[in-house]
Amino acid sequence: MLNSSDWPYGFYGFDASNAGTLFAHGVPATGKGRPPEKSGPEMVRLLKRLSSPPLMRDPAAPETIKLLADHSLQDWRDVVQRTTRPILMIAGRASQTWPCEHAAAAIEGNPHGRAVIVEDAGHGVNFDQPDRFNEVLLDFLRNDIESDTSA
Repeated sequence: MLNSSDWPYGFYGFDASNAGTLFAHGVPATGKGRPPEKSGPEMVRLLKRLSSPPLMRDPAAPETIKLLADHSLQDWRDVVQRTTRPILMIAGRASQTWPCEHAAAAIEGNPHGRAVIVEDAGHGVNFDQPDRFNEVLLDFLRNDIESDTSA
């Protein structure tokens, strides 16, 4: 999530100068990407399909803040590059958190990786475009995972 000279795809505005403070009170609004009110109707539609609403953690809870702070400083690029298993990166074109190009950049050079950018979706692709998200995921499971397990 941390932007640097070799990784410009991190959380908008997050760099070494504010690495210890940006997430001190939760995830800040970036003012970028899909406006929250545009996600509302799709989220309501998705929640209606569920038998009960999902349990959500308070994003400002102390234990959540600690986890977010730790997660924000991890760099998983070497892990993604070393994996020999199929890997799927799904990104919303209108992400509120970081540029959608992170998906392709993260798997670049790994022949087992696939990146998909979903139009008219923010960071929560599964909320904004649940049908498209499911389609991409099922295609990945059918084609990438099945071919990997048959090898």
